[in-house]
Amino acid sequence: MKKAILIVSFGTTYPDTRQKNIAAITRQVRALYPDAVVEEAVSSTIVRNAMKKREHIEAKSPTEALESMKKQGVTHVAVFPTHVIDGIENHRLKEAAKKYAGAFEQIAVADALLAKPQDYEDVAKALWESLKEEVGDFPLILMGHGTEHAADASYAMMEQSLRAYAKHEIYIATVEGSITIEDVIARMKSGLQSRQNGKVLLTPFMLVAGDHANNDMAGDEEGSWKTTFEEAGYEVTCLVRGLGELEPIQQLFVEHAKAAVDSLAK
Repeated sequence: MKKAILIVSFGTTYPDTRQKNIAAITRQVRALYPDAVVEEAVSSTIVRNAMKKREHIEAKSPTEALESMKKQGVTHVAVFPTHVIDGIENHRLKEAAKKYAGAFEQIAVADALLAKPQDYEDVAKALWESLKEEVGDFPLILMGHGTEHAADASYAMMEQSLRAYAKHEIYIATVEGSITIEDVIARMKSGLQSRQNGKVLLTPFMLVAGDHANNDMAGDEEGSWKTTFEEAGYEVTCLVRGLGELEPIQQLFVEHAKAAVDSLAK
């Protein structure tokens, strides 16, 4: 029996933030399972190509990593996605794992960060306890990626869980989902609390603080969330930090990985 863990992320072209989150989670997994084969994969072709061109890093795709494990004689694989929601990327990963079911004695896929009802409560607690000192009394606006997949509903559920736990004014909008930043501003304008409080804090609800966080959220160009809020009359503070940089969130990801590894035959 030869166990392996495949850590799969969408990836990022920002090396610094990669070290603070994806690499940090990977180090924890390696420390937990020193006898297992641990491979990393980047699901985004664009990110893999950029890493090769800019950093001379040959990142594997999930399929390439599974092929590598097969050649190494691995028999049992736990696939560990660092995806926040169970959306398009996560389903593609599940399909790739399913195609390799016959190549190994057993293959298990860990849950995305938000998969079960308890996950929302756990993330709400971990996130708010990590942010509350910086948020203070101001409304908190989180930037989710969003998706055309039905899992886009996860963001509204997460907002509800955060509000229930924190008892604070919190909103989640998305870059590519159904809830836009304009929707959030309209909700805020219609609420008594926000009309009296002209300051807001913006931060990503994404694993890494990459292009979306640096440009779409915190950028000074017209159309960014920062400038959109400023044009609406708010004073904006941007906290450019990915979820994966927060130790309590890292622990939740690792717990999901452990559950997948533990499900493998002893």
